Amino acid sequence: MRLLLLSLLIIFPFSVFAQTTRTTSGQITFTTPGAPWNVLFDAKNFTLAEQKVKSDGRSGYFLMNNDVEHYTVSLWIEPVDKCSDSKACRDHVLSLGNPRWGKFEKLVKSEIGEISYFEFYRPVVDNQPVKMLDMYAEFVKEGFWIDLHITKVLYTEKDHALFENFVRSAKFEFKNRQLIAQAKKWLE
Repeated sequence: MRLLLLSLLIIFPFSVFAQTTRTTSGQITFTTPGAPWNVLFDAKNFTLAEQKVKSDGRSGYFLMNNDVEHYTVSLWIEPVDKCSDSKACRDHVLSLGNPRWGKFEKLVKSEIGEISYFEFYRPVVDNQPVKMLDMYAEFVKEGFWIDLHITKVLYTEKDHALFENFVRSAKFEFKNRQLIAQAKKWLE
């Protein structure tokens, strides 16, 4: 039995056939073929709007919309190279800036558990009143990072719990452990 399990791990060391998967418990799993893990987020009421993985399999972009609470989540999964931990990545993303942010106010840099984030409020975008909050949270695991962006138009302070709960819902599963569990099921 151990020989068969070892053979499966050698033949399929980090095989990943899909970049997103919806679980029966309302979570969505994201990964790229090159990342050593899958990340799961509680994503009830979300629909996947876009998914792009670069040809090298190491980087990917994902976009989804919450159809009930009306907010948007996007994330990049990439090899980490410009920063080493969540706080350094947060500060790196903030220092790069983005011309599309335009004018914003109420910049906050903080943490949700061990995850560093920054957020800001934009009352107006392109001369339109939008009352938008943007949050950027940074996760770093095993040589890869996630740059997570959550945004909501017509934001109110009570909506902040949606953002925090989404960030807190992140769970990482290492692919080799997942393959071992799958192999054990096959052997039963």
